[in-house]
Amino acid sequence: MTIVIALANLSLVAMVTIAAVCDARTRRIPNWLVGCGLAIALMAQIATQGLAAGGIQWLGGTATGMGLCLGIYVLGGMGAGDVKLMGAVGAFMGPLGGAHVAIVSFLAGGVLAVVAILLRKESRRAAAGVSALLLSLPFGTRVASAGQSEPGEPALACAAPRLPYAIAIAAGTLLVKWQVF
Repeated sequence: MTIVIALANLSLVAMVTIAAVCDARTRRIPNWLVGCGLAIALMAQIATQGLAAGGIQWLGGTATGMGLCLGIYVLGGMGAGDVKLMGAVGAFMGPLGGAHVAIVSFLAGGVLAVVAILLRKESRRAAAGVSALLLSLPFGTRVASAGQSEPGEPALACAAPRLPYAIAIAAGTLLVKWQVF
């Protein structure tokens, strides 16, 4: 059984790593990758726990992973590939492990979002304007240009950057598997 668990863990790490690379490059997660992950997870769950218990673990983990991400997908916070990938991760981990990975992935996604926002030129300019405004408040002066673009420049973009969320899912999976969180 130890070899089956080791191969399942290797498959899980390979799946989330490939998904993260594909998502970073193309903003897509291949369906064949998620499908293979689901099939390998089902075989591993059955091999380690038996047909009935393994099937229930697989189904429960898949439903938990997808269910926790479905609301974010509906609100436009992640793509369908991310939801399917989280379902495949849950299939490997079972319901409790899938929930654990999802929560850690949400935290990693928050860090990724903050980094992406800070790396945008418009965000740095807006932050500089806000800081100038906050610094002027104690002195009673008014900063008219805080948060506004320079004359002749387009207004600041308000749209949030699109994130390759598979990177956050991979980070969450690895952090849980390495028992960091």
